[in-house]
Amino acid sequence: MKAIHEAMLSVTIVMGSWACSAQQALIPFQQLERAAQLPARVSATGDEMAGSYSSSSFSMVSAYPEPFAAGVALATPASIHHGPGSKFFLLNALHLGMAVFDVEMTQHCIATHKCREGNPLMPSSAAGQLGVNFALVSYGSYSSYRLKKRGSPLWWVSPTTGAVAHGVGVATGLAHY
Repeated sequence: MKAIHEAMLSVTIVMGSWACSAQQALIPFQQLERAAQLPARVSATGDEMAGSYSSSSFSMVSAYPEPFAAGVALATPASIHHGPGSKFFLLNALHLGMAVFDVEMTQHCIATHKCREGNPLMPSSAAGQLGVNFALVSYGSYSSYRLKKRGSPLWWVSPTTGAVAHGVGVATGLAHY
């Protein structure tokens, strides 16, 4: 059973280091280049076409609404959704559930005198442990939401790391149950 705990702890440490580097990454802002070729339509009446071919006889009419014709694209494609979705809520709910389950297993294990809390910074009472874990889950969810809102593909790292870390605590509690 000790090998399982060591493997889970190693995965948690690796994923935690990815989460830290992902939260510090800059999200590049992409804009429309100045030399971009925008589609436009040229309209001219038959008399203008038959007569002079000077540039003043043609009128350029853009095929797009005014903000895009000015060279600024205001809207993102409809297929990109940067808000929280079902996967976001599922991962963060799993993180919260594993945190509560970890506290309960730890409290049961301490009450039966089979183990003790491994984190020296964690309070010994159930209320204290739940308070600390709720704060950590809240921060993880907030950072995950910010990354998802910015379109980062690494938004899932924070809740997954938290769920795996609490999974190690639950596995320890189950081993001493």
